[in-house]
Amino acid sequence: VAMVLVIDRSGSMEMAHGGSSGVAKIELAKEAASRAVAQLSERDYAGVITFDSAASWVVELQPLGDPALFKSRIGGVTAGGGTDIYAGLSPAVDALVKSKAKSKHIVLLTDGVSAPGDYEGLIAKMSENAITLSGVAVGADADTALMQWLAAQGKGRYYYTEDGNALPEIFAHESHIAARSYLIEHEFTPERAFPSPILDALGGLPALLGYVGTSPRPGGQIVLVSDAGDPVLAQWQYGLGRVVAWTSDATGRWGKQWVGWSDFARFWQQAARWSTSAEAGGALQARVALEAGTAHVSVDASAPDGSFLNDLDAGATIVDPAGLTTTVQLRQTAAGRYEGDFPAPEEGAYLLQARAASDGGPTLSTTTGLVVPYSPEYRPTADGGALLARLAALTGGGVISLEDLRAPFAPGPRPVRNTTELWPLLLLLAILLFPLDVGLRRVAVTRRDLARAWSEARRRVGLGPRPQPAGVPATAAQMQSLFSAKERVRERSRASSPSRRAPAAPVIPEPPTLGVPGLQAQELQSITGEGEESPRPTTAPLPPAAPQRSEETDETLAARLRRARERR
Repeated sequence: VAMVLVIDRSGSMEMAHGGSSGVAKIELAKEAASRAVAQLSERDYAGVITFDSAASWVVELQPLGDPALFKSRIGGVTAGGGTDIYAGLSPAVDALVKSKAKSKHIVLLTDGVSAPGDYEGLIAKMSENAITLSGVAVGADADTALMQWLAAQGKGRYYYTEDGNALPEIFAHESHIAARSYLIEHEFTPERAFPSPILDALGGLPALLGYVGTSPRPGGQIVLVSDAGDPVLAQWQYGLGRVVAWTSDATGRWGKQWVGWSDFARFWQQAARWSTSAEAGGALQARVALEAGTAHVSVDASAPDGSFLNDLDAGATIVDPAGLTTTVQLRQTAAGRYEGDFPAPEEGAYLLQARAASDGGPTLSTTTGLVVPYSPEYRPTADGGALLARLAALTGGGVISLEDLRAPFAPGPRPVRNTTELWPLLLLLAILLFPLDVGLRRVAVTRRDLARAWSEARRRVGLGPRPQPAGVPATAAQMQSLFSAKERVRERSRASSPSRRAPAAPVIPEPPTLGVPGLQAQELQSITGEGEESPRPTTAPLPPAAPQRSEETDETLAARLRRARERR
């Protein structure tokens, strides 16, 4: 055997496995290489190549010699650099091409993604020279796709592990497979290693001429071993199931002497019965099958030596779901087989106890059961989909698939986001509002101005009051006070001339300060209440003035009073 170990020593291999307190992966890889070499003999060839961005030989391909010396030479490997798998594989293939060993094998280990390379050409060279390759990927960062492809094209095995502690075991297994042949052909006699019902009542075992080399699986029981200690017959209990493994053959090549052995049939019968939980020792094996509302019972009876028991008085007692008991007679239909039927129309569990007895012999019994489901139409059938499609077509409906049921809960499309710049609109709005802002700051508008504008607007549309003529008092109270003043003036005139109507008082020129022409001082004093009453003049009275119209007098007097009030 010539085997080359190609090990990744990039910077990521320096990382500790299992956290900061763990062991670096490069240290585990070196231990794995040491274990792999330990599986080889002194006549085998071994070599070690480490690679990062480039490759270098740690131990060139040579006869193994002393494994301890080999281990000391790979102990000084350190990590650092990139990852180039092709750079590490190429010198290994070239060295194995020159080797004259019968078996040539490469074990590749990496934990990273490799740089590109001519892997197709490398695989072609390996195939021409019968070189095999197995790949080991460590961790999720490894180039698992490339490693699987290399292992498949190299006719080797692919390993993936998150646990760096498994590397020594993987390398040892690969070395063990490379160092030995699967087909071991020489004459030997199997030896008993574990007591088993499969070998009960069997005498001496004949010799075998060969077997397939295997290793025991944890949890299995090795019943027969070869002269080298390899498993020949093994049994395994897995949950409720059982497995039997036989590494030799049952033909005339390796089992030539077993085929002519007198207990050959019994050996296989007991092996089959043990694997189906029907251990040799004499028992009844009952089975119940339901079809169209009728249960069919089948019972097999065998003796401790594996022979069938015939001519037995066999029957079965059934307890239905309602608790009623029914007895069924079983008739023999084949060697050691007894069968019968009973109705099972009700839904629920049926309990069945089968028994068989011979004249003067013991009574054998076994218990089993049958469950009738709720409704037969709920059972899955091979053409269930076609039946639903026909029913939907006949009724004008449709068939709802699982994808249709999942559709309402499927995630919707990803939202699409878009942005719109608002500053041009805001700038235009500011330009339009700027003149209005300046106008509001320059023109002072009060509430009174607004009220006048509102009144004017109402008047123009015909909703407000019409404006009063100029000189007319705005309120009735002002008019009443003017009428009272006029009446007082008349009373005073009558008092001064009781026999006849007094002539109209002379018109006194309007004082400059009052600006009310034609108003007598006495009347003005009486109206305004200011000053003392003037003495009557001693001169002769003036001719009476021409009488004026009452309406004009009232209007003129009101206007004068209003102007006098404004001056005050």
